[in-house]
Amino acid sequence: MGLEEQLYDELYQLRERLREEGRMATGRIPNVCPDEALMEMAHRVPTKIEDFVAIVGVGQRFIEVYGERFLAITRKYAVTAAKGSDLATDTAKTLRELEKKLINISRSNRLLYQGKISVKNTFDLMTLPDQDVLGLLFGKKRVLKLCDITNSKEDEKVYKHLNQVIREVNREMREKGQYDLYIGYPFVQGKMPDGDFDIRAPMALFPVTLEKDARSITLTFDTSRDAMYNNTLILAYIKATGQNKPLPNNILEEYNGDTFIEDSLHFFKMNGIEIKCENAEPMEFIDYKAGEFPDYLPGDMELVPNIVVGKYPTYSSSIQRDFDAILSGKEINGILMDLVENLDKTDFLSDKPDPLSFDEIKNKGIQASEKNLFYINSLNSAQENILTAIDADDEIVVQGPPGTGKSQVITGLITSAVVKGKTVLMVSEKKTALDVVYSRLGNLSKYCLLIDDVGNKDLFYRQLEVMLSSGVPKRGTDLERISDSIDDDVDMLTRIADTMYTPGDFGIAPYKLYGMEKTNLADERQFSEYKVLKDHIDPKLLGLKYPVVTELHKTFGNEALMRNFSDYMSLSSSLPWITQMRTDLSEYNIGEMKADLMDLEMQMKDFNSKGFMGRLFSKGKVNREATVMASKYFENYNQHLLNYLMDDPRRIVDGLDEYEKFASLSTVYKRMNDDQKLYGEDILSISNSTKMRFTDSNDKMYSWLLNEHLMKFDAEHKDIMQQIWDFDSIIRDMDRKMEEKRLMCKDKVEEILQNNLRYISESKRRGDINRIIESKRKWNLNKFINRYGYELFKGVRVWLLTPEVVSEILPLEMGVFDMLIFDEASQMYVEKGIPSIYRAKKVVVAGDHKQLRPSSLGVGRIEYDSDEDDLDDDISAALEEESLLDLARARYDSILLNFHYRSKYEELIAFSNYAFYGGRLYVSPNVIDPPKPPIETIRVDGLWENKSNIAEANKVVELLKHIFNERKNDETIGIITFNASQRDLINDVIDDECTKDGAFGKTVTNEMKRFDNGEDVGLFIKNIESVQGDERDIIIFSIGYAKNADGKLMQRFGWLNNRGGENRLNVAISRAKKKIYIVSSFEPKELQVEDNKNDGPRVLKKYLQYADAISSGNRDLADAILHSFGDQRWSEPEEFNSGRIADKVYNALLRKGYTVERNVGIGGYQIDLAVKQNDRYILGIECDSRLYEMSDSTRERDYHRQKYLESRGWKIHRVWTPGFWKNPDKEIAGIIDAIERV
Repeated sequence: MGLEEQLYDELYQLRERLREEGRMATGRIPNVCPDEALMEMAHRVPTKIEDFVAIVGVGQRFIEVYGERFLAITRKYAVTAAKGSDLATDTAKTLRELEKKLINISRSNRLLYQGKISVKNTFDLMTLPDQDVLGLLFGKKRVLKLCDITNSKEDEKVYKHLNQVIREVNREMREKGQYDLYIGYPFVQGKMPDGDFDIRAPMALFPVTLEKDARSITLTFDTSRDAMYNNTLILAYIKATGQNKPLPNNILEEYNGDTFIEDSLHFFKMNGIEIKCENAEPMEFIDYKAGEFPDYLPGDMELVPNIVVGKYPTYSSSIQRDFDAILSGKEINGILMDLVENLDKTDFLSDKPDPLSFDEIKNKGIQASEKNLFYINSLNSAQENILTAIDADDEIVVQGPPGTGKSQVITGLITSAVVKGKTVLMVSEKKTALDVVYSRLGNLSKYCLLIDDVGNKDLFYRQLEVMLSSGVPKRGTDLERISDSIDDDVDMLTRIADTMYTPGDFGIAPYKLYGMEKTNLADERQFSEYKVLKDHIDPKLLGLKYPVVTELHKTFGNEALMRNFSDYMSLSSSLPWITQMRTDLSEYNIGEMKADLMDLEMQMKDFNSKGFMGRLFSKGKVNREATVMASKYFENYNQHLLNYLMDDPRRIVDGLDEYEKFASLSTVYKRMNDDQKLYGEDILSISNSTKMRFTDSNDKMYSWLLNEHLMKFDAEHKDIMQQIWDFDSIIRDMDRKMEEKRLMCKDKVEEILQNNLRYISESKRRGDINRIIESKRKWNLNKFINRYGYELFKGVRVWLLTPEVVSEILPLEMGVFDMLIFDEASQMYVEKGIPSIYRAKKVVVAGDHKQLRPSSLGVGRIEYDSDEDDLDDDISAALEEESLLDLARARYDSILLNFHYRSKYEELIAFSNYAFYGGRLYVSPNVIDPPKPPIETIRVDGLWENKSNIAEANKVVELLKHIFNERKNDETIGIITFNASQRDLINDVIDDECTKDGAFGKTVTNEMKRFDNGEDVGLFIKNIESVQGDERDIIIFSIGYAKNADGKLMQRFGWLNNRGGENRLNVAISRAKKKIYIVSSFEPKELQVEDNKNDGPRVLKKYLQYADAISSGNRDLADAILHSFGDQRWSEPEEFNSGRIADKVYNALLRKGYTVERNVGIGGYQIDLAVKQNDRYILGIECDSRLYEMSDSTRERDYHRQKYLESRGWKIHRVWTPGFWKNPDKEIAGIIDAIERV
């Protein structure tokens, strides 16, 4: 009985008990609720008393009288479904330690302390005396024009300052989807009650936007977001006073200017903070340097009427609130327990543990089967295994190196879960990651809720409105039928592998035998030779296994051994008695034996001279003499030997001269087993018959034995040979079916998503929901979802959120989502993922531990980090902390995504592949030679001043203009710097150039706002810390570092000097799809980094050397640099490799006049042979032997490998060893036909 059936049964029993209780109390049986209501409760498992309101057949009386008793049962089952258990003391302690990392009561948190106006993040609006800012806040005005650079120099300064703020806010918007621009008013100053911390923070935050053009900047009140009180201040106060109480609702739903100050003071007083107010007249913000802040008594707070516009986060308390609730709830779900229990210190920079190998995947039963796969985008074998793994397990890590299709596998996980009736939550701090998956979902995205900014209410309700107005999709897709058919095709390919490419009864994979030369019995000479061999080879040898036959061939390949064997057999033949002699006779013994034989000869002469009667009476005596001699010198004897001794003793005396040689040969012979003796005798037989040398006879016999087995196998497996001939048609059939299934899956998913919306559209509360959606004054998201979550979590199956939004808007219910997917988990703190994991039953953690980790710039993690004005890069790197991915890797199994898709040219990703992934990524070789090097290096005479390099900045902007003018396909562009100062400088130079050149300015503006199917593909200028997850066609690097004014090249590379610092380089160099430009101010050889403690500087030097090599066309040097990192790829065994067939094909095509290259590619996928024409490879030729040695996975080897290469522009033809054995001319003709078709 399933959980749903068990729950229904228990609810039914409760209802019957309640009815009986009612009858006993009143004499009448109450209805309680109908069966249909019980069925809905069992199916949807309400967890809040408010959820009953949405259930048909349940009224207010049921809720008031029976609700809590029914809720106790449904909550119990909700915990069971999430594999919940009691929260152990040690686990609770771990969670409390993680909780401490969340709240930052320090001067780096601008929502608690703001000592001065930051150039980048805040601006004092009271320095603009003519502006009616309060009018903007309280509804009298909606827009203020803050400055116009044509008016005055002062306006120009204001413009530059506000432009910096705009940049920072927009950057955060592009990175995380959060538009955190607010006006803080009024401020509060004072000291926390514990006396340890000064307070200077906004009491309330009003949402606004800043917009600029070439001349002016305007400030607009943002009606799509809510104004709110500063709950971070209240949270800090609660923590400082040791209290444990929930945070208040801080949304300002109704407010006016006349009573706002009074209402604000009252709000904070009700939450424990008494604030004095002596002056409410707005005033300028005073900058306090260290030691200048007024001295307040502990607990004293006063209102200061400052009005500051700036970047303020608004999520700083939601995750903290979830932690408090989890700890007070005393229960924890299974996947969270697995992650955090018994947490110990680990080396989170270690490469261990490794991802699962194919054998481990197979042994765990998570190898992909088509019947378990549902997808709307094409998948590769690694992605398929991940979809299968999460069905078998509740937790899995996806290791996703750059450009390996994480978004595709996440899309596959989502669609697969939906088909199986699951609800999915995807979480990422990176807006780009959410946008990409949303885009990949295509038309299905209209059924998903993407929320990266909880303040953007309009977007949320607009998504919901579109969702509920969707039409009815197609129906009736038979996924099971087509999946079974694809599995049948895979089974057929597996049978080929099992029969042909795995060891059979003979003890060797048959395909290896097909690599031999075939005996052509139609040829008279070969037939004659075959017949001779057949006549002289004992059939018993055909019963030996391949390893035995091979060892025999090897043993008798020793010519000296074979000569000795021949001599032994010759002596045995000419002196048959000698084989029965003792082998331990000394030279003296042999002398004695000769003398004895001479005596015997004399006796025999005497015996023979006698008459009949004399011989009759002396025969016994002679026999006794011969017997005594035989027993003395022979190990075995019989009458035949005795007769031989007596007949001709002289002949034996002459033969004894060979005894010493024979005794030596006999020792070797006796050590041989029967197989060896038989094999050696047959070699002698063949050699004697054909006059061949022993070694030639050995080779001929060995080949004959293998050919006999091969011909027997070939005759018995004609069906397999036919399947090999049909291989191409099987692959085409699979291709057609998978495409058909992909479209069917899309229809099926849309059908399911559409049908699920009935939980909303047919709800008792649909009218209320509609009214809120259509209302001009929208509810905040938390209020709406908490009220109508019962409908939403069943109606909307896919949610894409940031971790902060999860805690801000979703109720904290264990296992409310069937599956949780984290993306870019290497940049997420462990504690930020905890609340999301609590809400799920299964978890997939996707990321790459070879990329960026989170860095702590303050004590806490969810506050706005300290200004970058004074931030040292060394400090930034030193504060790297363990990520959610690091911890998950240590606790959960992981699977590696190993097919690289991003880079058009292998040179762009090759360095990353070798330096960071051991060459294990499958990277397609270039189909066409790029017209210019994919990586170009540009040197300038730059100077390192103020942590920046103006010469490089100017060159970057010059290069940007050149690309705009010369690009052919509207390529997207990104600019990456190695520190924030260089980033800001390039932004300044671009702004200056935009002012001078209107056309350039218009292009930059348009480029910044570019989107493609919902994905941000606009021009970016970022430092290396924030570029993870982005990709562009063209990447421009500004290294920045250069010699200073004293001519010294500083060897301080900040983040790069730390352990793991090279991971940042890995992120940067793997962003480009088509081209990389590197602008630098020094030669790589100038870097003296050999003695550095950590690898980062050395990896940078090697990359710059590699880039120079590619830029100058020095491929040999580039290859040498790559291979200096080692290569962990599969390497084929020397015996039976693809070289035999490849050599023959190569030579045959050369004779036909084709240009052919061998082992094409520097990535994990090398192609055996490639035919080239006009600087383009027109056909790739792969030999079956290497493919089957490389991979045990049928789907990867026979389908996905070829489809991957074809997706990268290759045409692939497979050469089959059996086919080449049978008819090499036909195979070559097939290759030529493939070339001509191309």
